[in-house]
Formats: sequence, structure tokens, C-alpha cells
Amino acid sequence: MNRIAGMGFTLWLLICTAAPGMTLDYDTANYRKTMIQMLAAAHDVARGREMDLSVFDAVAASGDPLYVAPLIDIAYFGRSSAISESVLGALDALAGAQPGWRGYFEWAGANNIAAPPHYDEFKGQLLAAFVDTEFSRFFQPGVGESAAINLVEPVWGGVTVDGIPSLVNARQVSPRDARDEGHQFADFCRDGDCSYPAADELVFGLSFAGDSRAYPLRLLNWHEMFNDVIGQAPLYDAPDGVRVCDFRAPTEFEARARSGEGWALIHGRSAGCPRDGWLRQEHIQWLSNENALDSLPDLAAGEEPLEEGIAGQAPGRPVMLAYCTLCGAGVLYDVNIADLSYTNLDGTLVELGDTVLEFGSTGMLMRSNKLMYDRNTDTVWNAITGEPAFGPLASSGVVLDILPVVVTDWASWIEEHPNTSVLSLDTGFRRNYTNGAAYSDYFNSADLMFPSWQQDTALIENKEMVFALRLGGQAKAYPLATIIPERIVNDRVGATNVAIIAEATPERDFFEPGGAAVRAYARGDYEFVAGADDMTLQSADGSNWRITEEALIAENGERLKRIGGHLAFWFGWFGFYPDTLVYGE
Repeated sequence: MNRIAGMGFTLWLLICTAAPGMTLDYDTANYRKTMIQMLAAAHDVARGREMDLSVFDAVAASGDPLYVAPLIDIAYFGRSSAISESVLGALDALAGAQPGWRGYFEWAGANNIAAPPHYDEFKGQLLAAFVDTEFSRFFQPGVGESAAINLVEPVWGGVTVDGIPSLVNARQVSPRDARDEGHQFADFCRDGDCSYPAADELVFGLSFAGDSRAYPLRLLNWHEMFNDVIGQAPLYDAPDGVRVCDFRAPTEFEARARSGEGWALIHGRSAGCPRDGWLRQEHIQWLSNENALDSLPDLAAGEEPLEEGIAGQAPGRPVMLAYCTLCGAGVLYDVNIADLSYTNLDGTLVELGDTVLEFGSTGMLMRSNKLMYDRNTDTVWNAITGEPAFGPLASSGVVLDILPVVVTDWASWIEEHPNTSVLSLDTGFRRNYTNGAAYSDYFNSADLMFPSWQQDTALIENKEMVFALRLGGQAKAYPLATIIPERIVNDRVGATNVAIIAEATPERDFFEPGGAAVRAYARGDYEFVAGADDMTLQSADGSNWRITEEALIAENGERLKRIGGHLAFWFGWFGFYPDTLVYGE
């Protein structure tokens, strides 16, 4: 597919690039042909060939505002080249003067400008020609007709498709093994401190059904996304023996023998577990067939174990964290889609059934927010809203559900979750995982790296951190500067009464998107105040409630469910939720 896209573009260049001294005929009523000619001219300039920029004069003379969209895209790649003057001149003629490419780009977003026919195909070929042929996958002809966004807004973010590699079921290790890794990977020590994780460094912390995991920001700053499966199964030293650890999903193991009908002897590597142990049959997800246990030798019957076993894993809950470093938002999503189906561009119905989506990075941004894609359908998604932006699922009605995650310091996380695992430094990628190595200048500057036309700094600065909630169609932002002193907030979002708890994280000599561990819960009719310690609340009736990752739990066992929310830079949140309420305003 990628070779075909590349060959197609080469043919376009052969057809549309004039030989030296040859005059091209411009029919600006033919949008597809004219955009190809514009692209060919830009490509010639980029390759240092003889320039014929007359197509931009023809486009300017046409007076057709539909050409503004492709001109802005070409202007982005020609900002420092000889083509810039001609392209900006054409833009001036069609749209009125704006301050350079950035000015036109922000103006186009704010005015939701129209694009010409075949613009989707043009944009894919432009990105394929100047960056990576993989981009053409996302801009198949006709994709613009069902797009949920204006295709003018996606902009190249400086990397190829998956140039920022997402982590897929990356290895988790025990805190003890993590400490050893810190000294093993000495290149990642900071100012002589090789601690991994360091006590004050920030981690994304999540916990489901007792399985707690930490994902340090210093690694996620380089990968911006993880696809993982959360869950664990108790591992025993013998059938009906002593429980020795929890074997974490989705680490694969080999089952080499069984004991009767209920137990399997496994060999595998999971954080904090020995290599060998026993799992109950009901805690195993076989990767070959459901009756795999029956084919294993039975040690209880005196049979010998297999040297090479049958593959399996502990079942769990697939999740994905989309971390937009530029907008400071790490959002945890449920990626299980029940009975997924969609209509293809050619009108055919595609039925995938129950599907787990796996995500990667497109290399594009929208309002300085990450655009990701699912590897199942090549649909492009908005990382901060969890909605399809364009592609096969754009009109499917599918929206990803938000799950709870917290950004906190490692010392607090491990104190509250002593059985946690942590993302291994050995990710399989070569990156500088030193604390503060990635994006430090950006995080610690007030400036934005890419345009975001929808801003409001009247009350809150662009990079001030907020905790963001979306409930019942209502968006609400809670500035950390406001809620940290209050610590416990009893509020209402949409039709839901919420309790929000904020604990400040330690200050460091550099900033990363954080500042407080914030958790939200559906509080029902209760009002809460501080309890006897940091992990306890008290309701108005005098009952004590324990704060956990999944719920507030009363002394009598009543549970108030945690709500999925996330931190974000204010501009990143406001860019897609301009009608948001702001707590305290």
C-alpha cells in the first residue's frame, strides 16, 4: 500500500512537472489537477530543481478562496524556502494579509474555512512527499466527507508516523528490580542520582482489581502512549499451596504440566514473581485453545512435564494512555469496543465484532494536541477527547470511555501501593530516559510549540495546570492553584455530585505536567471533610471513608465509585472545550 502511494505521487510529478522552458496550462476550475501542480512546484523547490512558480500566480488570480487550505499546507513546508513569497502572496490575494504561515493557520482554524474537492487526497500526498509515505493511509480519497473535524487543522508535528513509538505491553518490574535497573542503566542518572524511580519523580499511577502499576513520566515523555492490559492472577508454590505473588497480565508464560483438572504449572517472567509456579485454570487465558489444559501432562498421575510448554497469559483489562506532552494531558482510556462495525469508504460494511483497539502516533497535531490512530482501522483520533477525528470510524458513534489515572510522585505511590510494579527502563527503544531530558525546556516555558487558535488567558494562563472532568455533557476545569489549598472539593458536574481530592506533589528543580495527585469520586448525597489522615475522609454523619484508587469505601463497606478525569494545561483543555465551567470562577 505504501509503495503504491509513493508510486502514485511519482507519477503525478512526472505528469504535472514541466520540463525546463515548458509552459504549463493552469485550469484552476480543476481543483485536483491544480493542487497536484502546486504540490509538484513545491516539490521541485524542495529538491533544488529549476523553479516554475507560475501556478501560484494562477491560483491567486483565480480569486477562489477554496485554494486557501492547500496553500496553507504548502506554506508550512515552504516557510524557509524560495517558494514562501509566492505562496504567501497567493494567500494574501485570496484571504487578506495575515502574519505568516502561523497567522494564516490560526485564522483558518478560527474561521473553519472550506476546502476544495480532493483536498483529503492532496493533504495525504503532501505529507507523503515531504515526510513519510505512511501518511497517505490516513488520507484516502473521500475521507474528508465523513470527517468529524476540518481537515485543514491537522498539522505535521515534526516526526514520521509512529516516529514517537507507543509502548505495547511493555515490561513491568518490581520496585526492587527497578532500583537495580537504575544503576544498571547508569547513562540515565541525573546529577549522580541513579534512583529509578527517584522519590520525587512523577508517575502515572493506575490500579484495577488490586493490580497497581506506575509509568514514570520520564519514559512516557518519549513514547506519549502505552497500550497495556491491567490485571493479575495469584501464583502459588504448589496446587492449593502458599500464594507467593500475583502474575501480571498480559505477560506470556509457558504451561508445562497440570495437576488434575484445576491447576497448571507455568514458567514465565512477571514482576516480583519467581519463574515457576502454579495457576488455577480459571485464572488462565490460553493463547492456543480453551482446552489446552487437557493436553498437558498430569503430574498427579506421575507424568513428566513438557520441556516447551503451551502459551498462556493472565487475563485482564486492556487500556491505553494517550499522553499529549504538548498539552500536558495524560488520559487513560478503555479500548474494549463491543461489536464494532463501520461502513468503509466504498460503502461496504465491515464487522469486527468485539474488538480491542491498539493505538499509535500519527505524527500530526491539532491545536497542539496529539492526533493518534488505531492500528485496527487506521482511524485518526483526538487524544484529549477520545473521539474519532477522521477515517473509517469517524461516523461510527464510537467514543472511548475515560478511566481513572493519577499523576503523583513515586514515593507517595509506592507508600500507598507497596505491591505496585513499575515500567522497566528496558523498553526496547534507545532513548535518553534521564529525568528531565525530554521536553524540559517546553514544560518550563510559557510559550507554545505549535499553534492553537482557540485560547483564553483572561483568567488562567495557557500552561497553568487544571484537573479536567467531563460528565453528562458538561465539561469543568479545576485549577490546581485553587484546589490544592482546599484539598477536598464537594461540587457538582452535570447531574453528578463529585468529591475531588487534591494532594500537592513535591516541588523539583524542573517542571513536568503535574503538581498534584487529584482523584474524583461520585459522592452521591454525601459531603466530605478531611479525615484522621491523608487517606481518609469523613462524611457529615461522622462515618470514615478510605480513599482508594477505585472507590471511596466506608466503614460499613459502602462504595462510592471513582470517576475518570485527568490533568491538562489550560490551553489544551480549553482548545476543545471552550464552554467549560471553571471551578472558583
